Amino acid sequence: MEEHFDLDDFEVEDFQAPNNDVEVLESPSSEMSFVTIDEARKYYEDYGRQNGFWIRTRTSSKGQNRSNEVTSMLFVCAKEGKYCARPKNDGVVEGDDKREEDEEVKTKKRFRNRSTVRCDCKAHLRIRYDKWSSKWKVTVFNDTHNHQLVTPSKRMKMRSNRYMPKPIKDLTEVFQKENLEVSKVASIFGGEYMGFDNRDCYNHLRNVRHRELDGGDAQSVLTYFKNKQTQNPQFFYAIQCDESGRAVNFFWVDSRSRMAYQYFGDVVTFDTTYRTNKYDMPFAPFTGVNHHMQSIHFGCALLQDETEVTFIWLF
Repeated sequence: MEEHFDLDDFEVEDFQAPNNDVEVLESPSSEMSFVTIDEARKYYEDYGRQNGFWIRTRTSSKGQNRSNEVTSMLFVCAKEGKYCARPKNDGVVEGDDKREEDEEVKTKKRFRNRSTVRCDCKAHLRIRYDKWSSKWKVTVFNDTHNHQLVTPSKRMKMRSNRYMPKPIKDLTEVFQKENLEVSKVASIFGGEYMGFDNRDCYNHLRNVRHRELDGGDAQSVLTYFKNKQTQNPQFFYAIQCDESGRAVNFFWVDSRSRMAYQYFGDVVTFDTTYRTNKYDMPFAPFTGVNHHMQSIHFGCALLQDETEVTFIWLF
């Protein structure tokens, strides 16, 4: 019998309207001091959350003594700094008159269009360590922003306020298992004081999948290979382990690829791709061409490296 779930089973106690009686934080001043850097950052972060902006750590300075300890820290608004477009690629365009050897080569750069939040905001907070009191004191505070602050109705959507409670994460996983639209989770609990959206739901499911692979990735591959071999005895796989018993190289080929090799294995091409997967392992496919001039696979491998010893084992 299939199990059905009810929304009443998910108690979401975290979703409560903010308390209006919460103490309003004062603006940082030179009279303030903090025991640790984290305490100072937490205060400025809460102050920014209260006023509609978020912060980041800009720089830290160290003293000239040999202790190499941090003596000053600078926190800035997240919109501090200027955005510099990075070139997508460089192309060389030669001059029209190629007969002139001294003509300079013109370089044409194409830039990517990227959105950015940085607008050179000057708001910042600097603290410095006072060795006499053994505390961090506020030395400079600038509360002038050159951008519009987030309104109170939208502050729960700020980056520093984004939060997805565990009951909502559990409900998202249930929707995934029941083949329901995950985007409906945010709409069910949607409101002014929600600190998550559809993207957070999908990101949570992605993290869940990554954790499942991390917990036993090699074992998952071995289990998959065994299941495929049970379904089709012509499926072949080989796994090489190192001295510690950890799997380092994988090779597999299914029955269709083995049959294709018997007919079209006169010419085989082999090349390793760039390390674009999660574990930076080279992917090594064996390919050929059939009688329709179409590319076909003879086998695949995931390798630890591209050394001679690894290739000898593979071949």
